[in-house]
Amino acid sequence: MAGIHRAVLLRAVAAAVVLAVAFGSEHVVGHAFARRGAELASHQHQDRQHHAPARQVNLLHP
Repeated sequence: MAGIHRAVLLRAVAAAVVLAVAFGSEHVVGHAFARRGAELASHQHQDRQHHAPARQVNLLHP
């Protein structure tokens, strides 16, 4: 019976470690994605400044 309890305890500890690593890496990955998104938005904004503005079409008044 003690062997079963030890196995359950080891599995619980392993699961806790995996969850801790997953949540810790999620934080780091989230910041990396946010930084990359900000870089892409900046590049797109710079590209828009170099192109002519889009022509607006008003369908209500010909």
